[in-house]
Amino acid sequence: MNRFTNCAPSGSVASEICTASPLSRRALLLAAVGCVPALAGAQGREFPQRPIRLVLGFPPGGATDNSARLVAQKMAEGLGQPIVVENRPGASGNIAAEAVARSAPDGYTLFYTTSTIHGINPNVFAKLPYDPVADFEPVLFVSRTLMVLLVRSDLGVTSTRELIQLAKSKPGKLTYASAGLGSTQHLAGALFCSKTGVDALHVPYKGSSQALTDLMSGQVDFMIDTLSASLSFIRGGKLRGLATSGLERSPVLPDLPTIDAGGVPGYNVAAWGGFLVPKGTPASIIRALNAAGNQAIRSQEVASRAAATGSELKGGTPKEFGDFIRHELATWKLAVAAAGVPKQ
Repeated sequence: MNRFTNCAPSGSVASEICTASPLSRRALLLAAVGCVPALAGAQGREFPQRPIRLVLGFPPGGATDNSARLVAQKMAEGLGQPIVVENRPGASGNIAAEAVARSAPDGYTLFYTTSTIHGINPNVFAKLPYDPVADFEPVLFVSRTLMVLLVRSDLGVTSTRELIQLAKSKPGKLTYASAGLGSTQHLAGALFCSKTGVDALHVPYKGSSQALTDLMSGQVDFMIDTLSASLSFIRGGKLRGLATSGLERSPVLPDLPTIDAGGVPGYNVAAWGGFLVPKGTPASIIRALNAAGNQAIRSQEVASRAAATGSELKGGTPKEFGDFIRHELATWKLAVAAAGVPKQ
């Protein structure tokens, strides 16, 4: 009796091996063994196999939150898995950055960093719970956006020069808001005061949306915030925009002069954002996330939303974003020194 008889269900590969002649059986066994890796690969799924967590260091509703969610939604479509946003505000984004730095490097924790977290914070906080370079892998440079000098609508000034004049006539009396200690808004305001010789009180908030709310209600006097966050309030007459932060006028608000042309020579500040993952994340996963991100920012929906809010979409390779971050760390180090901002 053949010892292989009835050893496997009829019609299966194993049953064919059982009933074949010894010579054929050897060939079938070799073929089956050779197929194992291919079958395993076919049955397994490539990254991602489950939802991805996107950590944000600021509250919902702000410009950073809105931009990150828009791009993440399009990325999720390309990746075939949801990207679930987790807002972890506080300490100018440091709480979120620390959480990501300590997460498993498996691609399922994605971080949307900003000019605050990976440009300014390392230069204004004496001790950080993470290393901005060593603890992360760059994925994608998403966007860059100009900022705008804003005042409450009843402050009684209509230009940068008038604001400077008013502030100098009331030393220490005017207040400027920011999205938190060490935020881009904070450094933009501190640099403005430093370059103009203005003595104004800094009022930090836990996010841009809260700061803008108090600016509109007259609790603070002025602020330098991103175009994307403040554009609708300017157009709606709730806030008055005085000037933009680049060296050329913004096509979104062409009637506004630049801060540079308004009496603060050399003033040139912008905010930016992009994706990182924890250090040690496999290169193949980073490539997959980068490809999905580049595809997302090339979509018509993302491009049109970015153009409407004055954001410039970037894209590119992980290496290009990593090089940019290192450049920003050096740039903001000089800005912090020029503004005279003490270590926190």
